[in-house]
Amino acid sequence: MNPIAISTGSTVIYWSAVVIALGIAAGFALSYSLYISHGGRAAAMWLLLPLALLFSVPLCRAIHWYCHPEQYTSFIRAITDYSTGSYCLPGALLGTWLAALIVKKLGFERSAARLLDAFAPGAALAVAFIRLSALFNSSCRSKITVTTPALQHLPIASGITSSTGAVEYRFATFFVEFLLMLIAAAVLLEFFYRCRKRPMKRGSSDGNTARYFLLLYSAIELLLDSTRNDSSFMKFNGFVSIVQMICAICIGALLIYYSRRSVKANGLGARHWVIWAVWFVGLAGTGASEYLVQRHGNWYLGCYAAMTVCCTLMAIAVYRMYLSCCDETAISVLE
Repeated sequence: MNPIAISTGSTVIYWSAVVIALGIAAGFALSYSLYISHGGRAAAMWLLLPLALLFSVPLCRAIHWYCHPEQYTSFIRAITDYSTGSYCLPGALLGTWLAALIVKKLGFERSAARLLDAFAPGAALAVAFIRLSALFNSSCRSKITVTTPALQHLPIASGITSSTGAVEYRFATFFVEFLLMLIAAAVLLEFFYRCRKRPMKRGSSDGNTARYFLLLYSAIELLLDSTRNDSSFMKFNGFVSIVQMICAICIGALLIYYSRRSVKANGLGARHWVIWAVWFVGLAGTGASEYLVQRHGNWYLGCYAAMTVCCTLMAIAVYRMYLSCCDETAISVLE
């Protein structure tokens, strides 16, 4: 059931849509204030938002159509009729990146990375509200049933009505992600300011906040998408969801990016091998945990605890590689 907020004539606005709109507005306000306070042109951010939405919505829908074609009559209807169906949120990453490139090409900003840096904290805040909106409709689904009465409430569990009319309590996947993305938005805001005082040894520092957003978002989604009972899968793979695949690839790409910069700046050393080893241990542990939780449904607690640790290890490895690219001498002078 999707509660109605406003109904007038043939126009119906649901509470979930209101929450999403408020989240996008709050995220834009945060990003806009960061951007113009650090010398950016207001027109660039005003242009970025509608372009990002223009690209992101059909991309998110197209990915969902690919994974769930049975929910749509055709691809054209999937990307033109938004009254039914759902979305695959990682499509917004590509849509926002394309929008930033267009803003740069049009001459509103010299660096797409600099624009995305300011956009990142607001994007995290918007994602948080998008996940919060699930509390106002029937989309918040999890495959983990919570049977302990003391835990049958937020933030651990949310109640849903089954086909028989009984109320079941499931792990509140989207509400937990709402809380984590709120924390991520705060962390990114602090990182945005700290990053400006942390120059790189070689090359520009532009884009590091956007990459940090990608790291945090990917680590969170890699874990939480496993708890959903409506995950989207590639047609040739029914084991790892497409969201988990995209997130793992993003984290791996970030490690490669900072590894190349670090090796160029410092030379190959033992530190690099240790960080790579930690990352691969985290990746292997995440894969093993996903395999075990799918084969043994009653191992949820142990498997997801292990997966949390492993995803955290992967994120820490990438962050440590980023720090190895920073100029510590310049940082001490600035401080």
